[in-house]
Amino acid sequence: MRRRQLTPLLPLLACLAAVAGALSLSGSATSATADTCVRQPVDGPLWVEYGDGAVPADVRTLFSRPGVTVATSGTALPRTYRQRGAGTVFFVLKLPQYVGQPSAPADPATIEAAAQALYDRAVASTECAMPIIALNELLGPAAPLPWTPEVTTYRANVLGLVRGLAARGARPALFVHGSPIFGGQAADWWRAIGADADVVYESYYRATNISRLGRIVGPRRMRLGMRSIIRKLTAAGVPRHRLGVALGFQVAPGKFGREGLQPREEWLRYVKWNALAARQVALDERTSTIWSWGWANFGPQSIDPDKPAAACVYLWSRDQSLCDGPGVAGPAFKKSLVEGPIVIPDGVECISAAGKLRTSPILALARLTRDRQQALDALFARQALRKRVPVAAADLAQAEQEVVDRAFGGSRTSYELALQERAATRPMALGILEDELRRDLIAELVLAEPGKTALTWATEVGAADIATATCRRDLLPGRGNFPASDVRVIGAVPLAARLPFLTGDLEPPAAATELVATAKDGVVTLDWPDSAEADLAGYDVYRGTAPGGPYTKLTPVPTPHSTYADRTPPADGAAVYVVRAIDSTGNSSADSPVVAPSSPAPTLRHP
Repeated sequence: MRRRQLTPLLPLLACLAAVAGALSLSGSATSATADTCVRQPVDGPLWVEYGDGAVPADVRTLFSRPGVTVATSGTALPRTYRQRGAGTVFFVLKLPQYVGQPSAPADPATIEAAAQALYDRAVASTECAMPIIALNELLGPAAPLPWTPEVTTYRANVLGLVRGLAARGARPALFVHGSPIFGGQAADWWRAIGADADVVYESYYRATNISRLGRIVGPRRMRLGMRSIIRKLTAAGVPRHRLGVALGFQVAPGKFGREGLQPREEWLRYVKWNALAARQVALDERTSTIWSWGWANFGPQSIDPDKPAAACVYLWSRDQSLCDGPGVAGPAFKKSLVEGPIVIPDGVECISAAGKLRTSPILALARLTRDRQQALDALFARQALRKRVPVAAADLAQAEQEVVDRAFGGSRTSYELALQERAATRPMALGILEDELRRDLIAELVLAEPGKTALTWATEVGAADIATATCRRDLLPGRGNFPASDVRVIGAVPLAARLPFLTGDLEPPAAATELVATAKDGVVTLDWPDSAEADLAGYDVYRGTAPGGPYTKLTPVPTPHSTYADRTPPADGAAVYVVRAIDSTGNSSADSPVVAPSSPAPTLRHP
């Protein structure tokens, strides 16, 4: 199997070697040649479209052209595709016929013969001795651990089939859906699969939901979803060059696709977003393939007169020479090609409603924070708040002079030396002082807004701007609960803790009070009143097994919210919680009252 970025000579040598090997394994390979083999591009992903006989004829016609690779089976239809200039790979629609199912696995003694038979079919179909073979699909990816004997045998069958195909020179691609388990005994299995096969994750979305999110958050959510599974698979030991995603353009209800999205132009716009988002992720993450699914008519509910237009827009989105997408879609179609990918000028890290955030200040501040994410969060929040609550230059100059007088006896030389010793610069110090002054201004501002504090107000402003943000590689500011929510928030980043002489603040914030912990459905929810202190940076949440500790910190950074959900509490319920308030200089409060979770009161029903 070839890897990406090989020299032009290596694929030819590999293909010729595979032909020689295949001839010794299978008589059906005698008509196979290197010319019909689909090769991995060196400059981007290989795109593969499902185009078997169930796909409408007008969609198959669109796929029958140079620059397109089609996944199909049989012999006559793929030969027609190739005669018209397309490449072909082999698609196994029903993998259980070779390996069985998790509840009823095939006899392991049959797997070697199954691999030979499948290889022979693929060679006859593609007329290539080292065919790409798509295996649809792994059943039971979330089978609980430890596996039952039946699941263990089934997984061994899948691995055996993959290895048998790879040994014959094929490139197997195993399709995977759902929420796979990667731990325990599954970890070794995934590493073994990644050694001999591509893994293609079915990254399907409900178009109605994505469309509703708009042109920034919608494509961003798709990109983040793809990146998330790619990173899980690489962590499980599957190499990046063996990873791909499958995009779903189904129209039947409940199949993660169109889901009734109207008008037609919005559906076609989603198709464009999905193609461009997938390409962006493949280039960023250095993965190898992008597959499409959903073009076939598998029953009345999957019939859609807009399939030819969607297929054309899909082809056009990635290569404008493949089809006239805007012409087919009509004048109401938004044809911009900067919706879906990340389009950011050189030297800029993020673009949002707050403006352009450049990369160089983030890297500089990261030398002080020793944490790039914290530097990004701090600068993004400052940019978002600066437009709404400006700090007067005279006030900033006065605050700096007060630091020089108080901490350095009026010596600016000593002040600047202290900054240098901490890998800081004067602009960094001024930025931190600006943040501190702004917190005081915000605290005065929110006095007229009942229920708001300086921290909650600033957090809402930051979240609104993050919702408009596009950042390189989707490395966004703030933190959230993706995929359950698209909302991301930034608290008050405690930069002054790195240069405490700027504030001279040694007084801890008041402790959190009235802490309540409620357990329901395996989640413990904590809640407590907001603190109104202007310099509050957030709260750290701790869990222990008994009052007095020891405690484990659950929050990687202070949360700006006065609530927290522990989604992984001990199964036996033996847990207690405390909360500590943190201010912008890094001072920590005393512990809140220690609480143990209780069940919510039952809802009273009245006759």
